[in-house]
Amino acid sequence: MTNTSQTSALVIGGSLNGLTMALLLAHHGVRCIVVERQPATTIQYKFAGISPRSMEIFRALGIDDEIRAHATGDQAGGEIARARNLADPDVKFLGKAWGDSSQLGGSPPATCDQDQLEPILRAHAEKLGADIRFATELVELEAGPRGVRARVVDRRTQRTELIVADYAVAADGAGGTTRERLGLGRHGPGVLQHWMNLIFETDLRPVLHGRRITSCFVTDLNASIIPRDDRWRLSLQYRPDRGERPEDFDQARTAELVRRAAGRSDVAVRLFDARSWEVTAYVMDTFHCGRVFFIGDAAHTMPPTGGFGGNTGIHDAHDLAWKLAYVLAGTADSALLDTYDAERRFVADRTLGQALARLAAWFDDPTKRLPPTEPIIDDHAVIFGARYPAGALIPEPGAPADAFEDPRKPSGWPGIRAPHLVVERTATQQPIHDLFDKRFTLLVGRDGEDWWAASTRLPLEAIRLGGDVVDVAGRFASAYGVGPRGAVLVRPDGVVAWRARAEVGNPAGVLAEVLAKLLGRPPS
Repeated sequence: MTNTSQTSALVIGGSLNGLTMALLLAHHGVRCIVVERQPATTIQYKFAGISPRSMEIFRALGIDDEIRAHATGDQAGGEIARARNLADPDVKFLGKAWGDSSQLGGSPPATCDQDQLEPILRAHAEKLGADIRFATELVELEAGPRGVRARVVDRRTQRTELIVADYAVAADGAGGTTRERLGLGRHGPGVLQHWMNLIFETDLRPVLHGRRITSCFVTDLNASIIPRDDRWRLSLQYRPDRGERPEDFDQARTAELVRRAAGRSDVAVRLFDARSWEVTAYVMDTFHCGRVFFIGDAAHTMPPTGGFGGNTGIHDAHDLAWKLAYVLAGTADSALLDTYDAERRFVADRTLGQALARLAAWFDDPTKRLPPTEPIIDDHAVIFGARYPAGALIPEPGAPADAFEDPRKPSGWPGIRAPHLVVERTATQQPIHDLFDKRFTLLVGRDGEDWWAASTRLPLEAIRLGGDVVDVAGRFASAYGVGPRGAVLVRPDGVVAWRARAEVGNPAGVLAEVLAKLLGRPPS
């Protein structure tokens, strides 16, 4: 007899983005089951660079210090370099990954290899109640108007189980089957290049001309070499069209390539793992099919140039988790979930464009498969400045059409991540994003008494900047584009949902109507 389990959300895939989704759902009090066909978390460190926006999210989950404690020592304070090889006297240093973001957010970036990060995510998700099952493969999926039914197999015991869930989140990666099971399409230039990740032990030191490096673009090989405490990684293209195969990259070939990258013949090299992967560029035509949602590489794949792929998946999960929590709790109508596709697919399309532009600029394209690229914009604009033109927000007339804004010149438009401020509460200074979590938050200035009074009758958190919370630099009005009697409503994920630039009549009625529109509920 087949066992049956019931849950609020089924997460298909337990890698980086699936585990992030599980942790966020559990943080919001949503019951979830995660199924992952692999026996354990990854041994590969495909993802390592956690953007300051992603660390801001992890800070809200209370795991940022633990992540930093697991950062690889060789990455601490390292720079990105470009040279013919590691012995080249003419090295171009390109600066640190992500650059200085201290004026844009309260959480610096981190380098934590995926094999170190995933166990942290798993442990904290399980601590909050997530049911995470490795070596468990999805074999059937049925998505109906009232829920999702999934049949899974424990690959160790071969026992089958039926999981019945209100919603499902597909985080099964670029090679996942959920998209095909549902007959959904995707667009984009497709497979662009074939690459190998060679993980090896070496006696090389992660220093060039006395400067510690995070990575080096080695132009002799058209490759990247990434130092680590014990096992380094060499990532380079191979050519199936010329008869090259993944199995060709054995100990001898790896040693040859590493020594060429080092520019020395006396380097110790021991191959630990060799794995092929494809540089692909796809975005699904929809991130939402009935009660099934797609995040991370299941929804979009992009070249690793810029480090946007995994971070974009983290942001997908952050957007979706609070919406699922609100709908499952009955706080919002299910129409709120439709806004996930409107917001995240728009951002994925445009972030892919930036990743492709960097790929074309940084690496040779021997097969000439890359499409025409767009101008490269600043990394911080991509990770902090993404703009939702529509979704769970109240748009304003005259909103800019640009996909990204410069976070150094914040506008406060609805659909933008709430601009960073340093605030002081109970004699402690902290970033304003520490104040946004599970509820909508109304920000009002010192002269916003009417907004403050109106908020007390509504299901939201109100913060009066100038009352118990001090705007340390006095930037609230300029950063958020409001007057001294204005107000700004921020979503649980830290995105501006609505603002009133000045005082209005009947603020209680206005706020109630705004919340009703955002949540699909009649005004209370």
